[in-house]
Amino acid sequence: MARITVLGECMVEMSPEGHFDDGAPRYRMGFAGDTFNTAVYMARLGDEVAYCTALGQGDPFSEGVLAAMRREGLDTRLVREAQNRLPGLYAIVLDDSGERKFHYWRERAPIRDLFSEHTADLLIEAAKASDLVYLSGVTLAVIGDIGRARLKDILAYVHSLGVAVALDFNYRPALWPSPEAARSALDGVVPSCRYISLSSEDSRPLYGREAEDLAAEWAAAGAEVVARDESHAVNVHRPDVRTATPAPGRVKAVDTTGAGDSFNAAYLSSRLAGLSIERAVAHAHALAAAVVTCKGAIVPKASMPVLERG
Repeated sequence: MARITVLGECMVEMSPEGHFDDGAPRYRMGFAGDTFNTAVYMARLGDEVAYCTALGQGDPFSEGVLAAMRREGLDTRLVREAQNRLPGLYAIVLDDSGERKFHYWRERAPIRDLFSEHTADLLIEAAKASDLVYLSGVTLAVIGDIGRARLKDILAYVHSLGVAVALDFNYRPALWPSPEAARSALDGVVPSCRYISLSSEDSRPLYGREAEDLAAEWAAAGAEVVARDESHAVNVHRPDVRTATPAPGRVKAVDTTGAGDSFNAAYLSSRLAGLSIERAVAHAHALAAAVVTCKGAIVPKASMPVLERG
């Protein structure tokens, strides 16, 4: 069992669930967010996971997030509560193939003030006791300039102590003032990362380059980089070798929300447990395949596949 600290935002999720008699869409409320989804799946796979985030205080939605975290066995000691603030909200719109589009309401979400007061000190202590610290490009986008500067220094410090850092690029243009701002923030933390996950959907608008090219470059500097292709084939680059894995068999997707988040969870959990790259990728595909057959980012526990860790 690995000890993992995950940073990011959990929002109120409105997931489509059929239609009313008059044809109007019906939505189910839940709680999700890219790194939160990954944290939940890591915990379900048996890891010890703490989630570092900011919520409101006393409102039913923030209380709902905390209750969801506790149900999933996440450590909540790194949750900062802010008065008179509400969590962000997003709604999922699906097309006929299950591909999703998100609409967000998060302008005054408390995550923007995550690194005020004592969050940095608490995070450093938790990270020092962890096997892995996990974040995403969305994390960097929503914590603001002050948060990004502080987090960059924290990650460099814990990296120097031998703690593994994992970054999922997960580039969302609407969250950044410009691609240049996003690239600068991501480039600032890449040198601290042992694990990096990206696709060409991330790399093309940010760097004008394919994920494979960047993966080879960052691997040469010491990282283990998972480059995901549109076909779902995965190439993992390490300093000494490139491991190519084929695309898995296709499944009929109902909702692709959370697919990449669950992939990252199973891959990293497997690698921290000492599994080979090939087995880690197979586990990651298996979990992602289960996730896309259900609506919403976090599937019922009964829908989780059995992944052999031995």
